[in-house]
Amino acid sequence: MSKILKIFYHEIDFADKFLIISILFIPLSLAVSIFAADLLASFSGLILIYLFLRKNLDIFNKIKKEIIFFFIFYIIILISLSLTKYKGESFLASFFYFRYFLLSLTIFYLLKKYDFFFKFFYNVILLSISFVIFDAIIQYFFDFNILGYKLVANEQDQLIFLSGFFNDEKKLGSYLVRFLPLILSIIYFNKRKISLKSELIILSLIGIPIFLASERTAFLLLIIIYFFYFLMSEKKLFFLSIAVIIFTFLFTFQKVLTEKYIFFTMEQTGLITLKNPSERPINRDMVRYYSYEHENLSYTGLKAFQKNFLFGTGVKSFYFYCQDTIKKYQYNINNRGNRLVCSTHPHNTYIQILSEIGIFGFILVLFIFVKVLFINFKILFNKNKNNLIKSYFFINLSIIINIMPLIPSGSFFNNWISLMIFFPIGFLLYLRDTIKS
Repeated sequence: MSKILKIFYHEIDFADKFLIISILFIPLSLAVSIFAADLLASFSGLILIYLFLRKNLDIFNKIKKEIIFFFIFYIIILISLSLTKYKGESFLASFFYFRYFLLSLTIFYLLKKYDFFFKFFYNVILLSISFVIFDAIIQYFFDFNILGYKLVANEQDQLIFLSGFFNDEKKLGSYLVRFLPLILSIIYFNKRKISLKSELIILSLIGIPIFLASERTAFLLLIIIYFFYFLMSEKKLFFLSIAVIIFTFLFTFQKVLTEKYIFFTMEQTGLITLKNPSERPINRDMVRYYSYEHENLSYTGLKAFQKNFLFGTGVKSFYFYCQDTIKKYQYNINNRGNRLVCSTHPHNTYIQILSEIGIFGFILVLFIFVKVLFINFKILFNKNKNNLIKSYFFINLSIIINIMPLIPSGSFFNNWISLMIFFPIGFLLYLRDTIKS
């Protein structure tokens, strides 16, 4: 370690030092301060542009196709911006969206240039995840976390949720489950230096706060990741892996068996059925209302797409389009007797893309999803799976989870979601180049 630090201080120029420090702080910043994470990503992107202009970095010649692909996607965003009537709301999100892809390129650049950066990259991600898990467990047992955030209650104060640093029950599970495939990918890439015991401990510890957070989408994705971990594991480790995961959830159940909000979540997910109606902390009509609300938002998004087929209504314009729709028609948009409540997005990635940047943007994102899905299917049915291939599988799974079409999601163009999407892409580019070499 001292040798690495010596190299860092004496042999690396200031610009690269800034890039390394910025990237290493992003995983934790994503949990504590999204503003700080976005700022670090933005500045690192500017530094990378500076280095490219100054040094003409030929390292990016290896990923020309990906750069061109993103450039096309970005052009579509800018065209959408030029055509929308919501320019004031859409301008900043559209014009500066390229900073996220620069984040991916920065990670790729550092991994390719410095051998030691991989070790830093892995350790910092694990440290950040561990800190988030530790904080969430503290919040569960003491009702408040390190920053003083209390358990989040719903509007009726009948349900409470684990939120951690985010002060938002939906983000804690999403953060952990989105980083898990990246961690597994790095584990397999560095397999010889990581014990099976450590691997299974990581899997178990991440699973506990995701389950306690009681966020259904994150829990579903966790099950999917565990399932593929089983498939990719060596046969002799299969049952051991199952045993560890089962133990994790048995331990969790032992602590939360009497918690109504856990039971409610599991009931709505279809995992259990409550026999006693008094155990149900929220009535069915309320659940149905929220289902209709999401249905209305999806319907509104599709209507926006129909009217703006090619390039949509502009990035982050959905809320304003929805408000205009209410003012224009003065009744519920789908005529089902349920009040339309406008959100900043339609809670579905692909409907949002269709409504805000149109059919061309939709095709490009769908193409990425189908491509990585096809790659992973090929790997699954390939008998020869070395650790490098398994690593490639899980980094592709990270992309699949981030843009999966059939699950509720946050805003695709939100800075937090965008950073979560593009952060693992840098490692994916590096890994794919390594496999080709």
